[in-house]
Amino acid sequence: MSKVALVMEGGGLRGIFTAGAIDCILDNNINFDYVVGVSAGACNTFSYIGKANKYMKNIIGMRNPFKSFYGVPQMIESHKYIDLDKVFDEYTKEFNFDFDTFINNPTRWDMVVSNIYTGKAEYMNSHDVKQAKTIGKASCSLPIITSPVTINDQLYLDGGICDPIPYQRALDLGYDKVVAILTRKKGNYSITKEATRRMFKALYSNYPNFLKALIDRNELYVKQVKEVERLEEEGKLILIRPTMQEVSRMESDLSELSMSYFHGYTKCKEYIEDIKRLFE
Repeated sequence: MSKVALVMEGGGLRGIFTAGAIDCILDNNINFDYVVGVSAGACNTFSYIGKANKYMKNIIGMRNPFKSFYGVPQMIESHKYIDLDKVFDEYTKEFNFDFDTFINNPTRWDMVVSNIYTGKAEYMNSHDVKQAKTIGKASCSLPIITSPVTINDQLYLDGGICDPIPYQRALDLGYDKVVAILTRKKGNYSITKEATRRMFKALYSNYPNFLKALIDRNELYVKQVKEVERLEEEGKLILIRPTMQEVSRMESDLSELSMSYFHGYTKCKEYIEDIKRLFE
């Protein structure tokens, strides 16, 4: 019998596409053997392991901008552009996140974080709720606009810097079938502007390994996309990604976010029977 893994990349609010796919998977009672998510994909890992249907849809699509976890209006209270404490603390209470289900779920999972001292990806999990939340915050902490998160005396930022599509982690652990959810259309790649590169150098010059990872990230991403496309062609991987124009990383148009969510749900539904057959 195959061992089946679910891999989820990040992409900021493009993760709403993945949220739709995850809700489709939950609605069809599909239980993966292993789940690994990075950045926004870590949030969706949190949602999947907790079987929290529509959790990410609710928090990304929050209509009151002053209660949102991102954007200018909520900064009046939070004093930061992205407030990850809301995602992993405040909203879990507001939307009754079931931590008993999260802790007792037998599925193995990891969230990817980037160590800013080594410039390498690390893969973390915990059955302790507080620690799991901290790992999630570290995986989602975007360079420049968020501060590093401390775990065991090490500093961490967005896992998408060092391993944006962690399919190899699943393969290395022995999972021979993989479902990968990406948040960009085929052929769409990010390009780091020169101004952003200068900001990286100004902020992270004391962390040369991490700075190199930041500079090399786009090249790594393209390489990983091409590799998962090759695995898809060989029948070793099911690749789910948008076919319509994806939303921006910090999208503020709620109608666009809603459309992306339903697009993720319907795209995943197209593959549901194929996903189920992986477990045979």
